[in-house]
Amino acid sequence: MLSRPLRGDAPEVADYFVEEVLGDLDGELRSFLEATAVVETFTAELAAVLSEAGAVTALIDRLLRLTVLAGPDTADPPRYHYPPLLREFLLGRLREGGPDREEQLHRRAADWFAARQEPLLALRHAVRGGETACTTGVLRRCGMQLVLDGRADAVRQVMGELPAALRSVPTVRMLIAAAELSCGDPSAAVIVPSVDAGESDVDRRWRHGIELHTALRRGGIAEALDGAGAALRGLSEEEQLDTYALLEAATAELYIGRLDQAEATARLAGDLARAIGARAAELQAEAVLATSVLFRGRLRDAIVAGAALEHRWHEFDEPDNPFFEVTRVWRFWAPYEGMQTIDEAQTLHTAARVIADGGETAIARGLQGMRGLLEADRSADPREAAVRLLDTLTPRDDLPLPPHWYAMMAPFAVHAFDRLGEPTLRDRFITDMEDALGDTGDVLVLRAIAAVHDRRDGIARGALASVLEGATPCLLPASMIDAWLVEAELDVHDGEPDRAQLALATALALAEPEDHVRRIAEAGPVVSRLLAARATAGARTHFADRVRERLAAAGVLVEEELTQRERIVLSALSRNATLRQIAQQEYISPNTVKTHVRNIYRKLGVSDRDGVTAAAQALGLL
Repeated sequence: MLSRPLRGDAPEVADYFVEEVLGDLDGELRSFLEATAVVETFTAELAAVLSEAGAVTALIDRLLRLTVLAGPDTADPPRYHYPPLLREFLLGRLREGGPDREEQLHRRAADWFAARQEPLLALRHAVRGGETACTTGVLRRCGMQLVLDGRADAVRQVMGELPAALRSVPTVRMLIAAAELSCGDPSAAVIVPSVDAGESDVDRRWRHGIELHTALRRGGIAEALDGAGAALRGLSEEEQLDTYALLEAATAELYIGRLDQAEATARLAGDLARAIGARAAELQAEAVLATSVLFRGRLRDAIVAGAALEHRWHEFDEPDNPFFEVTRVWRFWAPYEGMQTIDEAQTLHTAARVIADGGETAIARGLQGMRGLLEADRSADPREAAVRLLDTLTPRDDLPLPPHWYAMMAPFAVHAFDRLGEPTLRDRFITDMEDALGDTGDVLVLRAIAAVHDRRDGIARGALASVLEGATPCLLPASMIDAWLVEAELDVHDGEPDRAQLALATALALAEPEDHVRRIAEAGPVVSRLLAARATAGARTHFADRVRERLAAAGVLVEEELTQRERIVLSALSRNATLRQIAQQEYISPNTVKTHVRNIYRKLGVSDRDGVTAAAQALGLL
């Protein structure tokens, strides 16, 4: 009785095939059967390569007539295959002759599949081809092609079939490291071989790519870029390794704020990725470019680039690439800053998925910070919300994120700390930002925002001076909007409404090209009152009207209406009537007139008669 389940190498099954199948076949046909059994399916061309037989078509016809071979299928060219039990039996016979012939056949198959751009099949046969195959370019090129195409998981599975002895081969170790890193596991970097005198230029380039890939997840990015140096200049004869190394270099340059270099390197990596059909790598290169656009403050272009990138992702059948997934969340920032209609729930869902995946630890932490920022005002526990912001938005060397990301988020975080009533945590956050960003204008603006909130106006003006003069540049152009908004509030505190309106007009002019509405909303009630006054031409533009509409819709801007009595007093003020004359005209006391005047000044955001007349004319109140 046959054993269950049936296996092709079971004695009773083997005996059957020996007697009923091989018994009537000559040596050439038996050799053909064994040689072609190493692949699941084969064409006539592949059969000729594996068997080295001359009349392959005649051999296939004979096997078909004997019903030993199944096929052909509908592919072009047609493919054939053996029944599973028979193939298992033939592979067993092949192994009985020792490993050399089987490994040689797998190497032939790997070369054939690699030449026809079937990298997964080529890789599967390469890992079964023994140590010789593992040191060839087939394994390196095909394995990295799969990594660059978003199929690093498949590479991990195939490499898991290797015996322990072969996993120590340098080519294998580096391929496993690249695949594990692409799946979000930085611990794989410990298996990268160290430099030795016999390292080839190709392997050296590959190793630098892995070191950059590791640094992006564990820190030390600048050092890894410096270490790569000249090794990344020019191109080698292996496009897959060039694409990988340049792609990681472009991302690394983005992560340390070198936007010009990041864009140039990403364009080159993208061109190489398109040439070899590596979809995930092409998406990552385009994502670096789109993110650089965002970090440069070009919000409108970032929205357009993000939509185009999303379309490409769907067009490519949604290949797996963690960096692209994250930039889908980052691109949400442009409409967020513009206070446009956004699908916040979908954005938070995408962020939650990246966080839950657990692979991209640094980026997951950054996304937790973004979520904390969005949800801070809805928290039932202000202290807990502030601690969460500090824990997730404070820069960390071992969990790197681009400096522009921090500069982009930081002013909104500072305002959030103030709304939550946590100045101590806010000041710790600013100090940590200074450690990460250095002596940039963005950090000085953060200090000014905090100081003006605390009514430490002298400190705020001292922090702003070099920024407004242009002596201390900012990473983000939008930081200058925040600087002028703080300046406007300081001018109000100093009783200088005209200067305040001029500062507001400057901020509005800087905000208009890229629709930076939320920064104005976050600036607080003093700026809101200035905006509501419409006292200067700069505050009466179409953009200023749009800002007021969005702020009013969000409940940020509440324009206080003048009472009927205040309108009468305003009219008298515009005719240069004295307070005593107004009191006599309206049969009220001078003190009551003074109260009405103070209310008018407050509601219109001015502090003298000239300002009140200009504001009243702008508002159509006269």
